[in-house]
Amino acid sequence: MLRSDKMRLRTLVFSATLLALAVASLPLEPAIAAWASERDPELGFTFSYPSELFERAEGDGKPSFHYFASEDDDAKFLVGGWNNAAGQSPASLKQWMMENMGGYDETTYRPRGKSWFVLSGYRGDIIYYEKVMFSCGDRLVSVFAITYPVDQRDTYDPVVERMEDAFRPGSRCA
Repeated sequence: MLRSDKMRLRTLVFSATLLALAVASLPLEPAIAAWASERDPELGFTFSYPSELFERAEGDGKPSFHYFASEDDDAKFLVGGWNNAAGQSPASLKQWMMENMGGYDETTYRPRGKSWFVLSGYRGDIIYYEKVMFSCGDRLVSVFAITYPVDQRDTYDPVVERMEDAFRPGSRCA
């Protein structure tokens, strides 16, 4: 092989490698442009959500709880908070939820920190993700919970990641 042929081959391989890396770095999820951010007026927790995917839904009337659903109701989320008058710790609330609320048989992800925990897994063909955070010296509890069909995970997994990153606990420490 001539020197110029070797040089062309190297250039071609280098170009193909750059193209493969560029394609591999493209996002797989659909681009969602419109996001809304809100702050609860009573407790001060903040959250963001894609307004293209979710709209407000009727809740159960609990103060400082906000409910949302996708247009087809296949995906739902809520954010809320309450004063921790019972004085539960993150560990005791997590234990209580798992023993009393049901649906935690297929929990596949359960990280925790000093003032927060996550429970995530499957309820049949539905994925759930719940993050609970304590603030104000454990006097406030804030929760973000979302459910969506397993067959829509390509759409919702990156959305949940961004929503979870934006969720901040209550800050009104009365």
